[in-house]
Amino acid sequence: MILNETEFFRGIDPEVMNKITAIYSEEDHPKDTVLFKKDEDAKSIFILKRGTINLVIQNGGTFAIPLSNPGEVFGLSGMVEGGVYIASGICATDSKVVKIDRDKLDEIFDQHPDVGLILIKRLGAVLTKKLSRLYRDLFACSWSEPL
Repeated sequence: MILNETEFFRGIDPEVMNKITAIYSEEDHPKDTVLFKKDEDAKSIFILKRGTINLVIQNGGTFAIPLSNPGEVFGLSGMVEGGVYIASGICATDSKVVKIDRDKLDEIFDQHPDVGLILIKRLGAVLTKKLSRLYRDLFACSWSEPL
């Protein structure tokens, strides 16, 4: 998978994509590897290359959102200055991910603010899509009592 083939990075200037490609790392992780923990400082974003990642929230019970589509971006709090992860990212299967360091990405955005703006807009779109999916799944549950 070439990074600019992912929906998130599609159409970004090739010069900038070369800079982003130079700062990312591809990582293989076995099942049950914790990529990041809830409430931890968000220092990276991730792109799924292969496998399944569960975004896990524990608060009395456990709620997991599985990600299994190659090219899916997660750990999006890593795009926001001072952000913390709102869930834990745990490999549900052996997985391969692309990891991009936020500070290095910010340096590229400082040089190319137009690209930073495009990706922040895409970040909003991804978050909206994820929130809609969460609402859909939440309201698909049967309720035993009226709200």
